[in-house]
Amino acid sequence: MLPRALLRLAGLVPVLAVAITVIPARALAPAATAPPSPLTSNTTTLLRGGEMGELLAVYVPRTELEVQRMLEDARKGERSAAGEISATQRLATDADGRARIMREEIQATKVRWDVARTSGDAKAAHDLDATYKRQVKERDYLEQMRDALRADADRLEADQAASAASIKALELELLVSRKNLDLSGPKPSPAAVTQYKQLLREMLGAQQDEATRGRDAADRRRLVAERRMRQLETLNQLSAPAAAPAPASR
Repeated sequence: MLPRALLRLAGLVPVLAVAITVIPARALAPAATAPPSPLTSNTTTLLRGGEMGELLAVYVPRTELEVQRMLEDARKGERSAAGEISATQRLATDADGRARIMREEIQATKVRWDVARTSGDAKAAHDLDATYKRQVKERDYLEQMRDALRADADRLEADQAASAASIKALELELLVSRKNLDLSGPKPSPAAVTQYKQLLREMLGAQQDEATRGRDAADRRRLVAERRMRQLETLNQLSAPAAAPAPASR
């Protein structure tokens, strides 16, 4: 009986040994790790070329030849406006002087018409009435011409200011364009990058001012067109049938 029990125990030993070996192996197996979340990754970036690449992409330079051509055009525009301002102002002053003289002539005609009407000189009163109506039309035209010339002088000053702003913006763009090419080469120094950022900031600010000045000049050109339209209408009235009222009696 005893030998059989021993044999049975001997047969169980290998089975227990295998079970003991497998269980610890499973217990010691490392737990599977979850894949890293893209939200917690510190390597993902959408910057093409890194910070330097994005900095160079803030401004895509035009060719130096193109910028130089635009700069020369802006300088010509500034010189042209400066030369026309004084001439236009003189014309406006002359028109204002003629309008003032015409207003005095109208007052004198009114006095003569009143005298003729009081004395019963019908023919003189009729002729003076026609003279008065013609003078009123001429006064209106001269005043409209004066206003149009003043508006044009203001427009020229606005054009001059816009050209000056454009010159400044283009000069800065020329510097930025050259600096942009320098930074596109080997790794630039931190000082060069700082200088480029400052130039870029100044250029963008100058371009904003240029746009503001350009809008002001455009508004003044529109006003000039309106004034000249009125001048044209009053000029047409010079040949139209008389419709102005007779001078009021004093």
